[in-house]
Amino acid sequence: MPLRTPLHRALALLLIATCAPAEEVFRDLALEGGFRLSNVTTAHEPLELGAILATSGAADPAWRLAQWGTRFNLLPAPDRIGPAGARIRENEGKAVTIHPGGLSGKGVTLEVRGGAEYGGKLREKGQLWPHLLVEQRMPDGLRLADKGRMPFTLAFRVDHARPATAETLDPSLHTTQVTAYWTMNNHNPDSADYRDMIWFGIPLFDARQDIPKGHQAVDAGAPGATGKFICTLPGDRFYDAPTGNGAWHRIEADLVPLVKEALAASQAHGFLKDTTFEDLHATSFNLGWETPGPYDCAITLKGLSLQAV
Repeated sequence: MPLRTPLHRALALLLIATCAPAEEVFRDLALEGGFRLSNVTTAHEPLELGAILATSGAADPAWRLAQWGTRFNLLPAPDRIGPAGARIRENEGKAVTIHPGGLSGKGVTLEVRGGAEYGGKLREKGQLWPHLLVEQRMPDGLRLADKGRMPFTLAFRVDHARPATAETLDPSLHTTQVTAYWTMNNHNPDSADYRDMIWFGIPLFDARQDIPKGHQAVDAGAPGATGKFICTLPGDRFYDAPTGNGAWHRIEADLVPLVKEALAASQAHGFLKDTTFEDLHATSFNLGWETPGPYDCAITLKGLSLQAV
């Protein structure tokens, strides 16, 4: 029988949406392939130095570990096996631990040893800062307008984040923070904004605040900055307790309406003014520490998922 009324058609569309298959966007969440290790600066070639922390016989890594701005390159450090089979690589400035099952199992711990990284000095304006990020390119053609929903989930625990100095810190220069970031690119060759992009983020932690605030600004202030607009949403939309309290916290969010909101905010600041939501593709993802201050800090991440429905 044909659908004869708007109500029938709406119910049918709702049923189709409810039953639509969900496809996991991230590859190798167990991190069996380990990481491609970045160089310490984008000014040096090659940008990637080799594979680390892979299980035996694993395929090429789907993930990159970015160590931009560090004084201590992880490349010479050996992989080792820790308690309960965890894979560990560390040096004076940082440590990476892949617990069994990786990001889809018991998690990954990222630790920055800011006291060693800064050598007892405070970061100055314009000085690059240590990063420790897990990164992945999104599949080609991940056009957000084609998806009814894009549920993102993540559990995290800030294990510690403490200043490694007794000197007074300047909150405009010195902190340590974690944000889940995506690049959103205009992929419409007929648009004046073709190939331009914005950063969209969901914050996890900022040492300056109990619950991280939203952030809207141009990516600037350090060598290699992209000059693109950043839109990070307020943390109180995701958490109702301080995120640095040593407890587990969980993010559950649909990226589709949030990216629409971020595009509108970007356009209000003069960026991507000729871009529609239909032009946007998600092109990359990164998650981890940016530490523009002398902090010793560690976070454990698990339960990561991004689905396209």
